[in-house]
Amino acid sequence: MLRTIFIICTLFTFGSVFPQSDFEYFPQEQILIPACESNSNKSECFYEYLKNQVIAFITDKKRVKQFLKYDKDTLKVGARLVYGLNNDIISEKSFVAIQDKKLGNKYNEDLKDVFYTIDISQIQNRKPLASIHAFSFDFLVDKNGETIAYKHIKNKNVYSGGEVHEIPRFPGCEELSEQQARTCFQEKMQNHIKANFNYPKLAMEKGISGTVYIIFDINRDGKIENIRLNGEYILKEEALRIIKLLPNMSPGMVNGEPVKVPYSIPMHFRL
Repeated sequence: MLRTIFIICTLFTFGSVFPQSDFEYFPQEQILIPACESNSNKSECFYEYLKNQVIAFITDKKRVKQFLKYDKDTLKVGARLVYGLNNDIISEKSFVAIQDKKLGNKYNEDLKDVFYTIDISQIQNRKPLASIHAFSFDFLVDKNGETIAYKHIKNKNVYSGGEVHEIPRFPGCEELSEQQARTCFQEKMQNHIKANFNYPKLAMEKGISGTVYIIFDINRDGKIENIRLNGEYILKEEALRIIKLLPNMSPGMVNGEPVKVPYSIPMHFRL
């Protein structure tokens, strides 16, 4: 009986658009706009500028009726901006999102215009890797008849500048550039699975095939943990065995500090 396995790997981390090189993570990148050039805390000024832009967007008269239908006490708006070498938004790596699904479906695309068309003077302390500028805005919602107002709530996600995200490294991929390490990781992951794969005998006898969806975390020490699987039980056992054989990795990093990174693999078992 012919046995084959097809592996597709997707790493839930941020890609790089710059080559790897030695650099300092701090001070962080700072986005400069004309309105904040004379401000001593330019990151705080930029955050306040964006907050006011978001408030102007969600309080616009043409959107009031739609937002009045929102039935929660708080509203969240988040954004992740990734800038290229020319200080332009890399749209496929960036996003803007309103927490509410219905509002988001209606306005997320429009809200991009608020963030993606910002007049930037320059980005200070530029890094040799792509950096993420992440923003989170929380508001208390106050409805009064046909009017609606929002009070900004300070949250723990304080914006202090750009963050450099680096993917976990599979053993043997440590000295490569970020993009090369991504390709190396995928190849070594697939090679590991193929080298250790055994189609379960009972599954073969019963003619069982299917897909096992695997999610696990690469923790701050580079160890595999919190493995979650979804699929046929017999196939899940084999997938779990293979994942448990993975070696320790070099952990993912944010601004030079180790972080936990989730990884996802759909593993296809076909007879």
